[in-house]
Amino acid sequence: MIFIGHRGFRVGVLENTFEAFMKAVRLIMDYIECDVQLSRDGIPFILHDATLERTMGRKEKLSELTSEEIKLIKSPVGDWTLPSLQNVLEFRKTHHHGAPKLMLELKGKGSGKITAEMVRKLDCEKDVIFSGRFLDELTDAHTLCPTIPLCLNITKCADFTLESLHSITNSSELPLPFKMISLKSTVPKFQEFIDTCHRIGVLSLVWHFLDDPQPVDAMVDFVKNGVDGILFDDPKTVVPFRKALQQIMPLEKA
Repeated sequence: MIFIGHRGFRVGVLENTFEAFMKAVRLIMDYIECDVQLSRDGIPFILHDATLERTMGRKEKLSELTSEEIKLIKSPVGDWTLPSLQNVLEFRKTHHHGAPKLMLELKGKGSGKITAEMVRKLDCEKDVIFSGRFLDELTDAHTLCPTIPLCLNITKCADFTLESLHSITNSSELPLPFKMISLKSTVPKFQEFIDTCHRIGVLSLVWHFLDDPQPVDAMVDFVKNGVDGILFDDPKTVVPFRKALQQIMPLEKA
């Protein structure tokens, strides 16, 4: 079972900050998922939304600001700044013996090439996975770093849909050599997605339990149906889920 901190974590802390990432370290997650976008001068930063409004209280888009301007912005809650990708990669190297690997979601235009260049420059190929729903960005990253595993977020992928996935007969028909594919938990016929992934030899991941009144029970149900990994939003669900998992899986796999 693969444990992934979604944007570090999204509940109880400010997502995509070192506070959230340190929670993922303390909870011994396998991966920290975080989102990469570029500033106006082409420096990669960690931010999910197109604008800074929801997390940093600013209405500008990240792409409209220079890296120096972004470094000066602090969240109105907790006094946090936006991490740069370089900060996060160096954080992973500093905590090499205890930190989760990084699942880098390539969100902004041009983020694939620049992210891959920085990963290669800092010698972090073994520390990361490239993820995302934009095939052009994933292709750019894979071209520069072909040994780094790829994860497709298929939920809103326009160029390779869930219907496309179900229509293929083996993994060689995938647009890129994906090792993992993630899908939002609320998508209908989720079991068909899990079965298709297993049929073609790809790991299935599930995300989004924020709206579920019993998230741990929902996660356990997905595991019973064969899902291979979960993206966690709330750090408080990790320990109860691990305990529940020990009841349905051998201890060494939990």
